[in-house]
Amino acid sequence: MSIIESLRAAGSLTNRGRLLVLFSGILWSLAGVFIKLLELHPLAIVFYRSLFAALFFSPFIGKKARLMSLPLLGSMASYTAAISAFVWANKLTTAANAIILQYTAPIFVFIFVRLLFHEAVKKPDLLTLMLGMAGLGIIFSGSRGAPDAQGVVVAILSGFLFALYMVNLRFLRQLNPAFLTFMNNLACALILFPLIQSLSLTWGEALALLIMGVVQLGIPYFLFSKGLETVSLQEASLIVLVEPVLNPLWVALMVGEMPSTATLVGGGFILGGLALRYLWFFIARSRPATQASG
Repeated sequence: MSIIESLRAAGSLTNRGRLLVLFSGILWSLAGVFIKLLELHPLAIVFYRSLFAALFFSPFIGKKARLMSLPLLGSMASYTAAISAFVWANKLTTAANAIILQYTAPIFVFIFVRLLFHEAVKKPDLLTLMLGMAGLGIIFSGSRGAPDAQGVVVAILSGFLFALYMVNLRFLRQLNPAFLTFMNNLACALILFPLIQSLSLTWGEALALLIMGVVQLGIPYFLFSKGLETVSLQEASLIVLVEPVLNPLWVALMVGEMPSTATLVGGGFILGGLALRYLWFFIARSRPATQASG
């Protein structure tokens, strides 16, 4: 194979990876619609979604036995708390607030790695942090005294908890992603099982929760993992920003719930800051390659 053919093949694989990541973000964005339409307790939704997701991943975890570790326990605990807070936030406030404030997680990560690992905060990260905190303040002030103020607080908590989960992943890089996802969702279902007051479901609810566990969580995770084989994590993080854009759009179309002005403005600050951060990295990384080819 010639050099030109090799480059074309690599480019084709990269584009396929980008499409896989894009599709994963689109499927993830369906969460808000399901949560809004299901008239179930938030913990019941989390329980069944995680149960079905664990069943979906069980054939892919491999046969090799794995030992329990403190980071794995931390992953299961933070994952359970984070997704429970996210679903609960969707019940207490608008889908736009819930998903946008969940995307404060990368902002909290910048703070955690500085405090815990003493890593320097780079200029793009600092800009993202400043814009994110400004957006957070706008949304929070806009909800003060509103009926959904509690939901805004829970949504911010979900972003904080997802940040803990993301930072903890540094200690779990050697684990098979399918195994980690299986364990997280299995643990989530087991932890929440005693808290579920009623396990009864209608056939429609069972079908919706099955779709959530497999189509909205399981399949997009698999697509995202496959996409990361040829796409950098930074670029993938930029592509999946389609999720917080589409999530409130689907809810507006299917449920008729509209985001507030404060959410639109504050969300623009948060998502804009994240987009600038990943674009900055992507452009900086592409410059050496461009200069070398020239």
